[in-house]
Amino acid sequence: MTATETEPSERVWTVGRILAVTVALGLILFWLWIFAGGPRKQNPDYLSDRTWTERAEATCSAARSDIDALPGAETTARADDRADVVDQATDRLEAMVDELDATPPSGDGDAEVMAAWIADYRAYVANRRDYAERLRVDDAAKLLVDEKEGYRDGLDKVIETFADVNEIPACAVPGDVG
Repeated sequence: MTATETEPSERVWTVGRILAVTVALGLILFWLWIFAGGPRKQNPDYLSDRTWTERAEATCSAARSDIDALPGAETTARADDRADVVDQATDRLEAMVDELDATPPSGDGDAEVMAAWIADYRAYVANRRDYAERLRVDDAAKLLVDEKEGYRDGLDKVIETFADVNEIPACAVPGDVG
């Protein structure tokens, strides 16, 4: 070997190389955990008492059937008659809410979550009552739904989200007005 030639150096595991490999492996493991659903957690509106949700769906389905049996807007030419139908549907909706409220779920924290939903539903019922009153004097009246404070959404959307999360679609607001 001549003086100008150098021997190939051995690969040395320096602190920097060890740190780089450790960080790279950590990032790979982190993203594998993320894509595998590691951080997934239950929606705070989810009720753990699934027997309550089954009963609620049956209660809401019965109310929805009763509301669907009422005359539709297309069959009530006069606003006064339409207001009467809205009142009948709202009476049935209010009875449904009372029935749901009478037997709260028993899961840990479920009663508090459901109580907030019931309060939203009662406010929505009040919006329907207001609509029927305005419809009696103004045939162009529209249903005005309050916005849920802190959510930037109407009560109807908040109620629907709760129903979706808990797999009780019949408990969403009925589509008879709006």
